[in-house]
Amino acid sequence: MFGLSPLFFPIRLATQETPDTTAHIGYARYFTPPPCELVGPTTVSAFNGTTAAAALTQDSTVRAESAHYFDAGVSHRLLPGLTVGLDAYYKLAHNLIDEGQFGAPIILSAFNYNQGKIYGFELTASYDQGPWSLYGNLAWSYAKGKNIVSSQFNFSPDELAYISQNWIFLDHDQRWTGSAGAAYTLNKGTDFPTRLSADMIVGSGLRTSTDTVPNGAELPGYWVVNLSAVQRLPRGIELRLDVLNLFDYKYEIRDGNGGGVGAPQSGLRRTILAGLAYRF
Repeated sequence: MFGLSPLFFPIRLATQETPDTTAHIGYARYFTPPPCELVGPTTVSAFNGTTAAAALTQDSTVRAESAHYFDAGVSHRLLPGLTVGLDAYYKLAHNLIDEGQFGAPIILSAFNYNQGKIYGFELTASYDQGPWSLYGNLAWSYAKGKNIVSSQFNFSPDELAYISQNWIFLDHDQRWTGSAGAAYTLNKGTDFPTRLSADMIVGSGLRTSTDTVPNGAELPGYWVVNLSAVQRLPRGIELRLDVLNLFDYKYEIRDGNGGGVGAPQSGLRRTILAGLAYRF
């Protein structure tokens, strides 16, 4: 996982080529301080001589990340209510901050790659007209890092040696991600409308390691369908029903095998939620 700090220096240019078309291009210089939850060298050495001893005791301090971020995109209204867009980005980082789960505890620990590069694009489409609202997104991404320079004790000597000389995929790298949804509002424009919706999420799978390459393979792809119904009632009350993972699709997000991945994680099974909201 990675994030961008609110401390940045942006340059952005947006132009409206026609009443239906808008283009933009931008650059930002980001500075991201490391998280505070760190394991100190004295903590690592305290386990020497026990079954919990690390193969390495090197634990350089996690460093602040600096990054150049470029972004460009265009959106166009094809028809009344129908808009499509394309956006591309490129991030070039020094001391790229990543977080991994090492060992049994579900605790994220920060570490740095000396170099990082993350880039991709996203196609979007949306339609909102009358009682109908529809959207679709398709994203492609590529995220890699090289040479771990902090919290080295979390990795095996073989992993560190390989990553010091080779670019590897980050554990959260997923090549393709898609989402789509549709909603229809009954009695739109009245005091008591009913909104019915469905959405879908599709992913090509996160990373897992091979025998020789950390994060060198992909997990199987997955897809999830969700349904929702919202009914507005008198006195500002809303009643809703949600069904998550409608088809109870079983899929694994992580298999516990990968750089920075210490435990398997599975997607949410079919879940039914009911709620009552009062707005005042």
